[in-house]
Amino acid sequence: MTSHRMLRLAALPLVFVLGAAGPQSAPRLPDAPVPHRAVYRIGLDHAKQTSGITEADGRMVFEINGSACEGFTMSQRLVVRLADSEGSEKLLDFRVSTFETGTGDMFRFLSRTYVNQELVEDVNGVASRTGPDIEVKLQNPPGKTVKLATATLFPSQHLNAILSAARQEQQFLSAEIYEGGGENDGADTATAVIGPAQATASEEGLTRGLRSWPVSVAYFNAGEKAEAKGLGEEVPAYQISFRLFENGVTQNLVMDYGDYALSGTLDRLEPLERPKCE
Repeated sequence: MTSHRMLRLAALPLVFVLGAAGPQSAPRLPDAPVPHRAVYRIGLDHAKQTSGITEADGRMVFEINGSACEGFTMSQRLVVRLADSEGSEKLLDFRVSTFETGTGDMFRFLSRTYVNQELVEDVNGVASRTGPDIEVKLQNPPGKTVKLATATLFPSQHLNAILSAARQEQQFLSAEIYEGGGENDGADTATAVIGPAQATASEEGLTRGLRSWPVSVAYFNAGEKAEAKGLGEEVPAYQISFRLFENGVTQNLVMDYGDYALSGTLDRLEPLERPKCE
């Protein structure tokens, strides 16, 4: 399990109104998601017996600031304790911070993964749209460069593409995305299924009166797609479902890793000041 899989909400957050990017376009972001801080209570949604996992509890904090004119800065941290049937426990700590320009031409990322307070993964780099493609330069691991197709979406662009599809009552959206994960040399394919809009009875200030949609997104990375092709079927590396409000706020999270799934219940939602564009 890697940090970029555990923290897919960076892309939607969490992981957020325009159409999906065309092959020669870099979509500009509108003012979504709204700046906010969200705190989620993490629990065990379900687990297969073969996983051995019997308990999970923790917390996830997601914060996003900025605007389309000056770009969006996101930070996210997930700390979860996993217990197994033999009485052993493991503390997982995932930390991600990113910056994405409103023009969609640059995405900077830093992610760190700790297991029992020991650093096991440290990835940071910059992805830039340069000419006919996207160039990703990794500072850690050092000296590594990755080329991506120009149609690849960065996280906030992907969220806005989902919102645009939802507003147009489009039920499916497939896109190539890049979130700065450390183990893959290419983009992932994200396939979203979007349910019908619902009026919200929420009393939260940021979501009161807004429409929302049930969304499920399955992620397939390049290596797993190639492996599944030989077997005649594709199995997602990871899947997340949530309720998405039209300003980019999410709730009712389920993060499914195949053998087990974590739930995320929104405990606290705080608005943050939006900078004014000149």
